[in-house]
Order: sequence, then C-alpha cells, then structure tokens
Amino acid sequence: MKNDKRDNFTYAVKNKLAKRVAYVYSNPNCRKMTIGPDSKNGINNIGVAAHICATTPGGPRYDGNMSEEQRKSINNGIWLCQSCAKLIDSDENKYNIQVIKSWKQQTEDIVSYNFGKRVSLNHE
Repeated sequence: MKNDKRDNFTYAVKNKLAKRVAYVYSNPNCRKMTIGPDSKNGINNIGVAAHICATTPGGPRYDGNMSEEQRKSINNGIWLCQSCAKLIDSDENKYNIQVIKSWKQQTEDIVSYNFGKRVSLNHE
C-alpha cells in the first residue's frame, strides 16, 4: 500500500468545494463551467480541488503552523481548472494566499447572489 504523506482532500471536501461555486472555476479570469454531460449518459468533470497552502513542506504557500486537519479542510481549498491550479503554484508571489482566498470568496459570493435565479445558457 502506498504511503502518501500528502494531506489530500476527502471526496466530501472536493464535492463541497465544487458545489459551493456551482462547478465554476474560481479564478475570475477563467470562470468556466467544469461539469457537464458526456456522450455515454455520464458526467464530465474537468475541475480540481486545489490546495491554497501546500500539503507538504517546500510546496507553494506551505504553512508549517497548520495542522493536518487544517491542510485538508475546505478552508484550505479552492475549485480551479488544471491550468489555473498549476498557475497559482508556479508564481507564489503573484498568487499569494490573500489573492487565492479572494478568488474563492468572490466566486462563492457571485454564486450566492445568483442562487435561485434564472441563468442564461446560450449557444454562441
């Protein structure tokens, strides 16, 4: 059995992160839908639950003061696409904790504001 030292998110946390933003990427410059139907009556999901603070020492924005539970909690996660997840980890100075948390909060606020409202889904 693999010994994985990363504090990975549980399925429940990943699911909640995605649903809190209606499966829309949290990067305000990306904000695309991440879930939809596939050709076999299944579901395609192209979003990922990314860590705000890394799970292992030396990782992007790692905080040694965080407990294992804090590192894998919903508070340390954001819903992104693979590209944006890589982007935030490649430039820690530009994409610091405050920037990432503001993306998360903005997207949750937008979804909350629009909750229960009609959305426009057009072919364009």
